[in-house]
Amino acid sequence: MPPEDEAQLVRQAAQGERAAFAALVERYWHWVYRWLCGWTRQPPLAEDLTQEAFLKAWRALPSFQPGASFRAWLFSIARNALLDSQRGPRGLPTRPLPAQTAAPSGDPAEAAEQNEGAALLEQAILRLPAHFREAFWLWSQDDLSFAEIAQVLGLTEETARWRVFKARLLLVKGLGSYLDSRLP
Repeated sequence: MPPEDEAQLVRQAAQGERAAFAALVERYWHWVYRWLCGWTRQPPLAEDLTQEAFLKAWRALPSFQPGASFRAWLFSIARNALLDSQRGPRGLPTRPLPAQTAAPSGDPAEAAEQNEGAALLEQAILRLPAHFREAFWLWSQDDLSFAEIAQVLGLTEETARWRVFKARLLLVKGLGSYLDSRLP
């Protein structure tokens, strides 16, 4: 799309023409999503952030400066959406850690091994097929029962149980050499 055509679409969209904005979304959706996916390594989060970025862009279009780069402006909005998502919920009071919370171990080698293992596990989870990954996350991270997982995903309880089981098998297989190196 020539720059003058894009500038015309931006002007029309700033005046409230949804079709013009839809054309801009169609042009840039893939680029913004792919960039956010590279940063988050979480396609569902990247998709949510992409949607949020385009919604914020739609609302802010009247303040867009003519002659500026729409693409750079859009990526700036996407970056801010990403940073906002990493800040966590705002306005929630912080609570001190319980007194019985253990202090970190003093062994740096042990801490490095734990960090390495956690990173490998995260990478292995990201390599799982999406239908296994979503069931596994609901089970392991959100602590949902198999019945609740089935309800969330629209499955039978047996299928939910199987998907978690299969995800665990794939993780053990994917982490086999790392796990074997940790055995005494």
